[in-house]
Amino acid sequence: MKLEEAKSKYERQLLGKPNVVGVMTGHKVRGGERINELSIVCLVEKKLAAETMQKKELVPVTIQDFPTDVIQVGKLRAFDIDKKARHRPCPMGTSGGHLQVTAGTNGELLKDRNSGRICIGTNNHVGANSNDARIGDPYLQPAVYDGGRYPDDVIGHLLRYIPIVFEDEQGGCGTARAFSSFFNFFTRLIGSRTRLVSILRSRQDNLVDAAMIEVAARDVKSDIVGIGVPRGTREALLDMYVQKSGRTTCHTTGGIITGIDATVGPVSYGPGKNAYFKDQVIISKEGFSSGGDSGSLILDTEGYAVGKLFAGSETENITIANHIHLYLDLLEADLVL
Repeated sequence: MKLEEAKSKYERQLLGKPNVVGVMTGHKVRGGERINELSIVCLVEKKLAAETMQKKELVPVTIQDFPTDVIQVGKLRAFDIDKKARHRPCPMGTSGGHLQVTAGTNGELLKDRNSGRICIGTNNHVGANSNDARIGDPYLQPAVYDGGRYPDDVIGHLLRYIPIVFEDEQGGCGTARAFSSFFNFFTRLIGSRTRLVSILRSRQDNLVDAAMIEVAARDVKSDIVGIGVPRGTREALLDMYVQKSGRTTCHTTGGIITGIDATVGPVSYGPGKNAYFKDQVIISKEGFSSGGDSGSLILDTEGYAVGKLFAGSETENITIANHIHLYLDLLEADLVL
């Protein structure tokens, strides 16, 4: 008997057990890591200690010599929340953005390590307008593109962001700026319109696209639409299956991590703003994300955060994310669990 046949034959019996809400074939997870062994996987509302259950309620260790596995998923329910609407308290995975930004995603709740303030975690280009914002700027939920209006829909204010280094920014070298000013002084004297501008030509790689928005705890909740509350963090691994909940494509699953050390660029942030990033996570699956999903939290199948979505390809077959530990450490924040 094949694995698929065994799953089909016994799934009704397994679904009849209390606490079991789904049966599928999938890779077995051992010690928190996916191993290359297919098994019959039971989705349960809650993992319970074996000694608290009757023998007939237990999922057997093997079925027809095929291994089994158990994944806790909570209760199953249809999600009817409009992710582009105004919500108070607001779950994560919904629309939000800086006053001057069209739309992005409220990824997760963070706690500032320095002050204990509660914040929405998102991208720099969503919450800080790609470096052009000021600390304290208003952040709307929903975002402007989804009907958010100032001041009625302000949910918080920019607390912190990690600046993005863009390619060909005006140079910061004092000598270069002084020479440019000296040259331009004489060109103005002779009536020439030619101007010299010092440009930073050496490429500088970024690690994260990150920002945090201070909010009142009463206005938010840590549940991510379609996923629930994150269970913690884990390192992103090759071949790991992941999920996310974003403003545009909502809850998507089945993405697979195909790169964990990618250097990518130029990533376009609009006219004249291109940036390079190193040590990035690549997720392969067509339609896993799209424009407006920026800021979404990337989680593994067990609900542990592994990355922070910030970009993707034009063909929408890859998604790019920062490593979660870099994102949190540079923001000096922790997940609210």
